[in-house]
Amino acid sequence: MPEEGKPAEESRRDVIRVSSQFLGFGMTFAASVALFGWIGFKVGTFIEAESPLTILGALFGGAVGFYSLYAHVVIRSREEQGHEEGDKG
Repeated sequence: MPEEGKPAEESRRDVIRVSSQFLGFGMTFAASVALFGWIGFKVGTFIEAESPLTILGALFGGAVGFYSLYAHVVIRSREEQGHEEGDKG
């Protein structure tokens, strides 16, 4: 009986691990938008152009966050698959 519960426990851990990983990606994206938006606001306050620089900062943060997400999800997945295929052959 304990062996029957073991695969379910492992799959539950895998689901938690993967979901927390993607939650981290989302938080990184949101943090980059917020951080660069805040930086744009502060610089805009200094030179009296808050709105345009806040928007530009948020857009730049979105681009940086998207690149980070893309690098983690797509590029690293391809690299890991390449290493696994190289090990098999």
